[in-house]
Amino acid sequence: MKTQFRILAIAAALLAACGPTPTPTPTPDELLDRAGEAVLAMTSAQFALTREGAPAVLDPQTNTTFSEATGQYLAPDRVSATAKVTLFGTVAEIQMLWVPEGVYISNPLTGALTKTTIDTAFNGAAMFGVNGAAAVLKDGLTNVQLVGTEKIDEIDAYHLKGEADGAKLGPLTAGALAADKTYPVDVWMDVATSNLVRIHVAESETDGWLLELFDINVPVEIKAP
Repeated sequence: MKTQFRILAIAAALLAACGPTPTPTPTPDELLDRAGEAVLAMTSAQFALTREGAPAVLDPQTNTTFSEATGQYLAPDRVSATAKVTLFGTVAEIQMLWVPEGVYISNPLTGALTKTTIDTAFNGAAMFGVNGAAAVLKDGLTNVQLVGTEKIDEIDAYHLKGEADGAKLGPLTAGALAADKTYPVDVWMDVATSNLVRIHVAESETDGWLLELFDINVPVEIKAP
C-alpha cells in the first residue's frame, strides 16, 4: 500500500511540474476568422482609407479620381466620411454620409448635403457591411501566412500575409481593382482583442490601398441631415 501511495505521489509531483497544458497557437486562418468576427462585433470605429501612389480613377468620363477618406462608422449601417477627390480636374473635399435614410453627398461649392440615388464607387457602408472587410478576413484570403508580431501605434499586432481577388476587395478599394486579378494583401490585427488594425492591398509596385481602424468601440453619433 505504501508503495502505491509513493507512486501516486510521484505521479502527482510530475504532473504539477509539467503545469497546465499549453493553449495551441491559432492557425493563420483561425486568426483571420477572429479578426473578421471582431469587425462584425464592432459598435463603432474611426477609419482612414488612403490611396497610395497615383489617385484612383473612379469615372473616366468626368475625370473623377479618389485620393483618401477619413471618417467614422456606427454599427450596423451608418458611416460619415470626408473624401478627397478630383472633379473635372479640380481637387475638392466632399462630405459623404451613408445612413438608413439614404446616401448624402455635399455640394463642393456650398457644402450642403444632398440626398443622391447615384451609386458611389467609394462606399463607406459597404466597407463595414457583411461583404466588406469582415468577408475579406473570414473567407477572402488565400495562401495566408503569419509573418510575426509587430508594434502598430503602441498596439501589439499579428501581421499576416495572403492574396485576394479584386472582386472580393472591391468594397475596400472603391471598386478600382480588376475583379479577376489576384492582389497581395497584408493584415494587422490586435493580439489582445483581435480587432482589425490595418489592411494593405498592393495594386502594383507603386500603387496601393491602406485601410486603418482606430478608436474602436468609442461611442460616435451619426445622424441624417
